[in-house]
Amino acid sequence: MTKYFHAGPDYAVETARDMDPGRTLPSGQGIKSGVMRMHLSVYEPNDGCEPHPSLPTLGELLAKNVDPTTGLLSYDMQGVPLTMDPAPLRELPAEYLDYRVSPGCSFVTHEALERAGKPRRT
Repeated sequence: MTKYFHAGPDYAVETARDMDPGRTLPSGQGIKSGVMRMHLSVYEPNDGCEPHPSLPTLGELLAKNVDPTTGLLSYDMQGVPLTMDPAPLRELPAEYLDYRVSPGCSFVTHEALERAGKPRRT
C-alpha cells in the first residue's frame, strides 16, 4: 500500500502557474495565482506500484532535505521551494527508511479556493 503525506495549510506557498500549457488562451490569460503545497508518497513493498529505482528512499530524502536550522523537510518543486513538517514521517516504523518515496506538489488556484469558501491567505 502507498502511504500519502501532505503539507498542512500553514506550509502553503503563494505562487502562480501556467494553467494553459496547450496555449489555447490569449497570451497571459492562462497564468493563475494560487497556493502550492508539498506532498510525499511512500511506497511499501509489494503494493503493486513498483516505484522507479531512481527515486530516493525515505531515509535518503530526510538526510538530504531536512533543514538543520528549522527541522523542516524542504524540497524544490517546479522552481518553488516547499516545506512540510517531517514529524509524521519520523513516526513510521524504521523499515520505512528503506522504502522509495516520491515527492510531489499540489496547486490550487485562488479562484478555486474562493469557490470552495476557503479564505485567501494573506
